[in-house]
Formats: sequence, structure tokens, C-alpha cells
Amino acid sequence: MILPLSHEERPVIKHLYVHVPFCTHICPYCSFYKTPNSLPQINVYIPALKQELAWALENFDLQPETIFFGGGTPSALSISQLETLFSDWPLASQPTQEYTLEANPTNISPDKARLLREIGFNRISLGVQAFDAPSLEVLGRTHDAAQVRKTVHILREAGFTNLNLDLMFALPGQSMEQWQASLDAALELEPQHISAYNLNYEEDTEFFEKLQAGYHRINQDQEQTFFRRGIESLGRAGFEHYEISNYARPGFQSIHNQGYWNGSDHLGLGPGASSTVGHLRWKNIPNTLLYAEALKLKGEPLREMEVLSAESKRNERILLGLRTSWGLKRDVVEEKKEQVAQLEKEGLIELTETHLRLTSAGQLVADSVTEHLI
Repeated sequence: MILPLSHEERPVIKHLYVHVPFCTHICPYCSFYKTPNSLPQINVYIPALKQELAWALENFDLQPETIFFGGGTPSALSISQLETLFSDWPLASQPTQEYTLEANPTNISPDKARLLREIGFNRISLGVQAFDAPSLEVLGRTHDAAQVRKTVHILREAGFTNLNLDLMFALPGQSMEQWQASLDAALELEPQHISAYNLNYEEDTEFFEKLQAGYHRINQDQEQTFFRRGIESLGRAGFEHYEISNYARPGFQSIHNQGYWNGSDHLGLGPGASSTVGHLRWKNIPNTLLYAEALKLKGEPLREMEVLSAESKRNERILLGLRTSWGLKRDVVEEKKEQVAQLEKEGLIELTETHLRLTSAGQLVADSVTEHLI
């Protein structure tokens, strides 16, 4: 990437992601860049992030329709740290349609919730994962069901009308009764959005090491059964299954995530954050201190960069498009007519005049369908 660009050449950015890597507790399944809460690291992170934002404003035309603070655990920042971060925040006057913050049920107080609303956040994504004690213990979570209910009440009292709850299924030792109970408990809280993720064993996690050692096992039949139960339960409750792992009440689909799935450009700030602009993709160094040091010395972060080929861009369009309820434009796989015909014959995809999308049966084997079309 050749930077800085002239003012006329600056790419327009509609989707902004900000990575906050700090966590009060490290979960054994999480593969995102994170680090335990550390006051010295937070104290260098905040000015570095502001400096990176200044760099971004010089090199991109930031017109964010969505801003997403993820992690890590952004809500782990204290009230004073949030006030410092958002003092003189240059995007404060931007008319952002969807402004999301990921939060943990253990660190949202009434005062913090009110501050988040004052800052401009209008959507909270709450990392619940499960409601029963055994599942929460397996996942290394430190909250309980009562804490989740209390936190949702606090957020509602602060004026948040758009809440997402994250849930996970196919956990080690999880029964169907436990999964159903988590679904029922989540629905009782009347969220606008639910993300229901199949547990994935990612490299560089404790769970992956246990999988390799034989302590955990993957059962694909069980995963499909859990997946179907989620579709059935959430569908009965009025949620639209608009992406493999995401369900929303009408009008509350995640605009930010739809940007990813539709292949829109997005800019990521913070250590470990990724960006894709045109045919360029880069990832900031996943180390808070080195990230901050580079910004202090060079005015921009250290990053790994790659140029995306037309083929890789096409493959991503297939992979991400098939995950959505609207599907993939048929012309993207024009040269795969035989494979498309066979998949349709097997009942795994359905065709509209312009699009190709997975059937309910196809959703159960989405990875396999994708492989046939790439």
C-alpha cells in the first residue's frame, strides 16, 4: 500500500473496526489477539489508538456508517479510561448508523452503561455464550445467568434498544437439554439479535491443544443436531436466520457484519486488527507495546500486508455469500454450471433469477458446498 495518498485518491471507508485487546479473564477457546488487563499497557494503547485514528483520517475518507468496538473485551476499560479514549474523539460528530460495543456481563455498571450511551454507542453485543453453570465452567466464563439478566436490565435502563446475545453450542459435555435451556433463557431477555456459534477449535488456544491431545472430540452429527435446534427455536420466536450463525428480529440485522459478508471495504484500528481496502489486505501487529512503539516512532502501525488476487477475492465472495440468506450472485460461479446443477439436484442449493443460496439441508454442510464451487 502506497501511503499517504492524495486527498482525491483517499478511499472512502464506510465500516470501521476498533480492536480493544484487554480482558479481565482469558477464555480457553478464544483465538483473537487478547491480553490480560494491564494498566501500563492500557496507558500506552489509548494514545496509540488515537494516533492511528489520526493517521487513518489523513489517508482515508472516513464516512463510517458502522463502527464496531471488538476484542478482547472493550467493556473491560474503566469509566475513566473510556472518558480518556473518547475525549476529543474526532468521529464524535459523524452520523453513525450502527455503533456497537462488545461487552462482558461482569463489567457493565449503570454508570458505565450511561456513559456508553453518551459516547454514542447504540448497540451492545453481550458475550453470554451459555446460561447453565456446567457449560460456563467448561468455557472458562466468570459470570452466571443471574449476572446476564442483571446486565441486560442495566443496559435497557440506560436506553439501549438494540442488544445482541452471543451463544455457543456443541460444547464439550453439553447436552441438548442444556442448549435448549440457553436458547429459552436468551429469548426470555427479548434481545433484538442472537449470534449462535458452533464451537470451533482454533489453533493457539487451550481448547485446540485439548482436541489434539484427545480430551475433546468433534462430533459433526451432534453439531448438526444442535444447529437445527437453534434454527427451529429461534425461528418459532420470530427471529430471521439471515446468516449461518446470526438471527435477528426484523430490522435488526447487523449492518456492520453485512458489510463483511458483502465484501465491502473495512478499516481496522488497534493491535491485531485487520483491514481490507480494494485488493489490499493488512493486519496490524498483534502486540500492544510494539503497536504503540511503531506509532510513536513512525506515525503508523507495523503491519503485515498482502495483495489479494482476483481469484482469492472471488473465493471469498463465494465463502461469505453462501453464509447469508440472500446468497451469492449466480454470475460469480458462472463457470461452475455442472457443480451448481448437481448441488441443486441434491437439494443443497436453490436458485433464483439472480442468486444462488443454501437450502436448510445445504446449511448443514455449508463448507462442503463451498468447496464444490471454489
